[in-house]
Amino acid sequence: MRLLLIDRDPAELSGIQWFLHTYFPGDVLIEMCTSITEAPKIIQQFEPEVILLNIDLFPNNRLTVLYRVFQKYSGAILAMTTEPLFKNALKAIELQVAHLFVKPIDLEVLKQKLTAISLRTPQVNDAYEEATDESFYYRLFLDSTTPSIETDIHFTMIEPEHPETLDKLYNWLQQTPIHYHMQVYPLSDRIVCLFQTNDVKIVEKDVRTLMKEWRLTSNSSLNIGIYDGEPTTLKNMYTLTKRALHQSFYEGFGHIFYASKQFEAQPFDPLLTPEEQQLLISSLEEGNLEAVKAFLYRLSNEGIYYEQDDLRIHLTSVLAQIRRFMLKYKLHEKAAIEQSYRQLFHLIIEHPIFYTILNGIISFTQRLIELAREARLAKRADYVELAIENIDQQFQDSGLSLPFVAHKLGISPNYLSAIFSKKQGLPFKRYLQQVRIHNATKMLLDTDFAISEVAQLNGFEDPNYFIKIFKQQIGITPNRYRKS
Repeated sequence: MRLLLIDRDPAELSGIQWFLHTYFPGDVLIEMCTSITEAPKIIQQFEPEVILLNIDLFPNNRLTVLYRVFQKYSGAILAMTTEPLFKNALKAIELQVAHLFVKPIDLEVLKQKLTAISLRTPQVNDAYEEATDESFYYRLFLDSTTPSIETDIHFTMIEPEHPETLDKLYNWLQQTPIHYHMQVYPLSDRIVCLFQTNDVKIVEKDVRTLMKEWRLTSNSSLNIGIYDGEPTTLKNMYTLTKRALHQSFYEGFGHIFYASKQFEAQPFDPLLTPEEQQLLISSLEEGNLEAVKAFLYRLSNEGIYYEQDDLRIHLTSVLAQIRRFMLKYKLHEKAAIEQSYRQLFHLIIEHPIFYTILNGIISFTQRLIELAREARLAKRADYVELAIENIDQQFQDSGLSLPFVAHKLGISPNYLSAIFSKKQGLPFKRYLQQVRIHNATKMLLDTDFAISEVAQLNGFEDPNYFIKIFKQQIGITPNRYRKS
């Protein structure tokens, strides 16, 4: 785009020129004029497509040569004024300006206006565009041995951070001023851009501008692959550039990847060894999240890369061990946890960024460790009930005791004694005696067993001790109880 700036203040013109060269998407050729009397000559020589004019300098007399030059000028006019006076507005109307700015100029609005004007300016070689459109997709999938060699284009491929924005990105690319020297071709998940230039620096400048402008437009990032090798077929360019974009799995979005700079994948066994499985399970059981992190982050050592598919298989193997941990504590029965587990599986299989997958696994694992800890604490609160179950099932065994039950439950005798007395209101030993004596009373009434036999069948090895405890609890001896 050729742009002529007309104002008496060269410092202000230099500022506008710097802004447009730095931020305006695409190449802009700018000429500056600080004298209104020189404007007609410069217009005829420079043939600008757009003029940005300080309308305060424009004469009121419509019969001047300057007026006639501007009337013949067929490009777009943007005007600016120091003060929004009525006479200046009339001049703007007379010149049919596209927009009247009041100083200081809003540079973002200026950029928008120039972008809109650029879209209305035919810049494309129609014959080239038509021929390219007809043959591009065909040539893209030709066999690599074809003699067709591309020497007059720079091949780039754009990948949006969010795949659902691909249509929006395609339409936006077609509307950027850079489009006049860039052909845009959508694919299923990426967009190919062919730059009609042999200068890779121009391409780099333009794609960085695209990345910056897309960030402002959509609040998301782009990855752009650039083919920077020797001239070759479109298919070869596509294959090598696509392979370069695969590095985004490790690097994330907002980067430029060059076909000539690709990592070499290291050999990697995706399946977990028995030792690795045991390490994971032990770390989960111990609630050692740092050990889990270390195990996962070993896959992302700087400068070491593995194939995507191998990493995804490896992480599904990790997820299988996490599943075992879930089943042990019945965490899969919680609907929200089960749903998160399934979402994590899809994250591993589908997400394009490796670090996002790792963080998803770590976050989910941390949640499971906390829930498992809560489950263990809840189980401790039921140790008394578990002890009572043991008493009910084994009270006839004379070897049943507090230490025996405590060992079976995996807790200390002192701890069991304390929580049992607190919950039941009496010591473990006395509760056990009550169960034995209660069952003995029924046996005395329902059977003809001797007193010594009844004692043994209810966990008392010494009949005399049985009689003593029976009398303490019932108030009479076993023999009198049976007779009464």
